[in-house]
Amino acid sequence: MDAVRSYTRSLDPHLPRDVWFIQAGVFVNFFGNGLMGPFLVLYLHVARGLPLDVAAAAIATGALTAVTSGFVAGWLVDRVAANKIVAAAMTSNALAFTLYLLVREPWHAFAVAALVGVGVGMYGPSSQTLLSQLVPAADRHRAFAQNRMTSLVGIGSGGLVGGLIVATGRPSDYELLVVIDVVTFLVFALVLLAAPIRAVRSPARTTAGYRDALRDRSLRGLALLNLVLVSAGIAPMFVLLPAYLKTYPRLTEAGIGALYAIDVLVVLALQMAITRAAEGRSRMRLLAVGSALWIVAWSLLLVCDVALSDGTAAVAAAVAMVLYAIGESLYATVVIPTAAALAPDALRGRYLAVLGFSWQAGYLVGPALGGALLVAGAGMLPAAALVACCGATAGAILLGRSLPTAVRLTPRKESSQMQWVTRHDAHVDRIACPWLIRKFVDPKAEFIYVAQDQVAGVAAKGAIPFDVEGVELGHRGNMCSFESIIEKYQLRDPALGLLAKIVHGADVARDVALSPQAAGLKAIADGFAALYGARDHEKLAAESPVYDALYEWCRRQTAAA
Repeated sequence: MDAVRSYTRSLDPHLPRDVWFIQAGVFVNFFGNGLMGPFLVLYLHVARGLPLDVAAAAIATGALTAVTSGFVAGWLVDRVAANKIVAAAMTSNALAFTLYLLVREPWHAFAVAALVGVGVGMYGPSSQTLLSQLVPAADRHRAFAQNRMTSLVGIGSGGLVGGLIVATGRPSDYELLVVIDVVTFLVFALVLLAAPIRAVRSPARTTAGYRDALRDRSLRGLALLNLVLVSAGIAPMFVLLPAYLKTYPRLTEAGIGALYAIDVLVVLALQMAITRAAEGRSRMRLLAVGSALWIVAWSLLLVCDVALSDGTAAVAAAVAMVLYAIGESLYATVVIPTAAALAPDALRGRYLAVLGFSWQAGYLVGPALGGALLVAGAGMLPAAALVACCGATAGAILLGRSLPTAVRLTPRKESSQMQWVTRHDAHVDRIACPWLIRKFVDPKAEFIYVAQDQVAGVAAKGAIPFDVEGVELGHRGNMCSFESIIEKYQLRDPALGLLAKIVHGADVARDVALSPQAAGLKAIADGFAALYGARDHEKLAAESPVYDALYEWCRRQTAAA
């Protein structure tokens, strides 16, 4: 029993109170989605009298407006407080589903579905940006994992309640689902605007835009990888797998439903444990492992069709769903948090909108191609999906090698704090090095500035000395201390390489011509030294944003090269 309690406590993501208010709203919202989503086609058919094929085609038009509104939301959320944009998306959905009650003709359904797509497209980038703003960068993977679990619980419970409400098949019962769904949208909007959530500031205005986001090769690579994973892994598993299992291995509807119950239960049981286990590990290697699990899952589903009896096929399909759910949990731990980590604060909405576009495109491409493969013959769908997942696995490994050093690893929630000691009266290297250490080595680092003759005594008590004569992290050969730290901790980032040249030129007088920007950085350092004198910690706090900005400039320069 103690072991169970200990395991349960370990799953607590330790998120801020604001995030839990958001999670309450997310549960209500996805309860409404689960309530209405599975029955929307039937609502238009039973309660509004539309043919099934027309109802399905109408609903599909929402994907087109979702793509457009997602890009608009990404632009807006970089200018307006994110909670307001999410609330606007919920209000738009409430209006759209209210209009579903007025549908009388097929064109009505197409028009309303297009409006639904507006809110759906806005929700992704705006809600993800809001979550990114409410938690520290080191906690985002946990926040997104919790958000996914909340969504699953909401959808599952909503679907259960929805099935009970429409069990009689009366049109009025389907209309009741629509009314309840509208209420859930409005409740979430109210939570976003009225609950005691910490004020979310509107981001600082910037002239940068989608063109700047798309210049980031890491973002382009992540979006392309996500397109393949959604097209071959996520969309066909949820849209086409029931038809495949019913047509070829000939599983019953009850058996198919049990498989999806397995998926939900595995995710709920393992998502937070997987998220914790991912901390300190390479994001893209984890994603490659998840994609490899999908390869095995699709292989089992292929074997179900061509080589197994009905009973054995059901067991193999159940094992495939367990493996798929684990891979799905790895996907949730990695993809959105990586996009959020890549993004500068002023462009995070647009970065997440680009990723959202790859998701929407995957849901268009995957079912379209997969549907053709489904009717082409037995085994075609899983065979094609596993081949695509093989490509995604290789792509994740390659992308991991080119990601900026700062985002390659899933952050650890609790990193051990180290003390670092150097000489007082800090100038270029003794400000640049602490910035580098906190950003890439130890986010909780404590810096001690003392007289030169006291450094050895502090270091003897366990502090790490830097920028002091004769130490490992000092000037060595032709390297300044900044470059020594980069070499010691293997920070292989082209942007840091460019920044190191600038710092070296500013710190070493004879090498000032090493970079055109070096003289400017030296002048800035001289100015901060004149302003703050020997108040080194104040100087470090004031000057660190300069290095943030300079690193971002270096990142853009190397990305465009």
